[in-house]
Amino acid sequence: MKEILKEHTVLYAEDDKAVQSSVVEYLSKYFKDVFVASDGEEALSLYTKQKPNVLIFDIDMPKIDGLSLAKIIRESNKTVPIVMLTAFTDTDKLLKATELNLSKYLVKPVDPFSFKEAMQKLALELETSSSLYVELKEGFKWHKEKKELTDNGKAVPLSKKEQTLLNLLVSKHNESVHFTDIMALVWEDDFDAEISIESVKYQVSMLRKKLPKESIKNVYGKGYVLN
Repeated sequence: MKEILKEHTVLYAEDDKAVQSSVVEYLSKYFKDVFVASDGEEALSLYTKQKPNVLIFDIDMPKIDGLSLAKIIRESNKTVPIVMLTAFTDTDKLLKATELNLSKYLVKPVDPFSFKEAMQKLALELETSSSLYVELKEGFKWHKEKKELTDNGKAVPLSKKEQTLLNLLVSKHNESVHFTDIMALVWEDDFDAEISIESVKYQVSMLRKKLPKESIKNVYGKGYVLN
């Protein structure tokens, strides 16, 4: 479990300084980096800047409460694991938050066993998620099963040809893909289409616009490679 979590970062938001201090000490044993906020606005700013892999929010925070913050983040990121910390009297609020897809909620004060159990669940989620994704540059990811491209959790729309081309390049990650292989796969359903190297170059140029700079490089006289 610790080996998995140590590859990831967490954002923890809590306005009670005493609770914050003890939880940060605990989280530091598990995660690579722990980003800490004392209110919802600060947490949102840190999330935008740092793009942490896991989010842990207190339900009652100044400026933006935990549930409202989770709703804001879910508008652009449907997959990042979110754990909500709540007082026992607040648990009824979570019944209205099923659309937030919370990984877990913990009732404060959190006992060590419950916290460890939550860490194990997060590790399993992250391990499962990472096996389905190919990490590209600058927070871009490719979902191998769904054939979907995301930019820091937000879906990037692709045409069918762009989707097929990117999947081919990902499958040959750091290997050059020849023009003829691209033609054969990307245009396999276009039996009557006139396909040329110029057609391939155009399709690559369209895909490049949706990826970080220099993600796709030319291999002189051969084709392309995805870095």
